[in-house]
Amino acid sequence: MKDVMKRNTKVALALCLAVLGTAIEARADCQNVSGSITETSIPAPNDPLGRSLANVDGTLKGANTAVITSSSPDGLNATSLDVFLTTRGDVLTATGAVTVTPIPGNSSDFTLYVTLKITGGSGKYTGATGTLTYQGQANVDAAGIFHVYATYRGSVCGPSVKDDKDDRN
Repeated sequence: MKDVMKRNTKVALALCLAVLGTAIEARADCQNVSGSITETSIPAPNDPLGRSLANVDGTLKGANTAVITSSSPDGLNATSLDVFLTTRGDVLTATGAVTVTPIPGNSSDFTLYVTLKITGGSGKYTGATGTLTYQGQANVDAAGIFHVYATYRGSVCGPSVKDDKDDRN
């Protein structure tokens, strides 16, 4: 009887590990994402450090808004809260680390590098994790409006990120 119980316990343990492994594997579905972002700062009286609105092309086709949540005294480094809304209606949220570097010899042009840590979302991005980076150029026009032209790439992981198709259509 003890041998049967040991065998049943081992079988049950093996089944539990298999089910857990399947759940972890399902959770680990990832989607490589890439595309471009055209972003402009917008007036936002309730966001004292700034807000931007962007058109997003590529895998995350739709729109993006970002709120600056902190900034270094020189304004060259910042943190942000970003929200992507795809044309399918899925939402992807992230926190960002932003670095702008002045281009020598030009007071209004900058290079831009952003790292976004995915914090979740809704729709196909419910429970999402991952990292996106984008880099490109930024310009401040005569009216003080910030314009960004950048490309993004990264990986978004979660239980449903590989649903049917991406948003390029």
